[in-house]
Amino acid sequence: MSPVFDSKLPEGWFLSDSEQAANFHAELCRELPPGHILYRVPVEVVAHREGTDDILCRHVGNNDRLTVIHLTWLMREEIGPNHPTVEVDGNIDDFYAYERRFSIDC
Repeated sequence: MSPVFDSKLPEGWFLSDSEQAANFHAELCRELPPGHILYRVPVEVVAHREGTDDILCRHVGNNDRLTVIHLTWLMREEIGPNHPTVEVDGNIDDFYAYERRFSIDC
């Protein structure tokens, strides 16, 4: 079962079904090196952006905190704590502000 996410997603973002969420989460776990902002932090993948490798993660135990990660699909641990890239980390308003930088309607 995929996590419930009831906020409006910007254009180009789609709720991830349970299989997609599991696949994205598995790759995220493979890529995270020690020192990364999400290393050993419990998150659930709630959405993905079409045409990119961006995923939207919600922090377990703090549903108001969201992190957008750009996966690299290396299928292994990344080279350092700055990868995979954190595009935005904050709340839903921070996520919308990030999207508006690309002139995407939220």
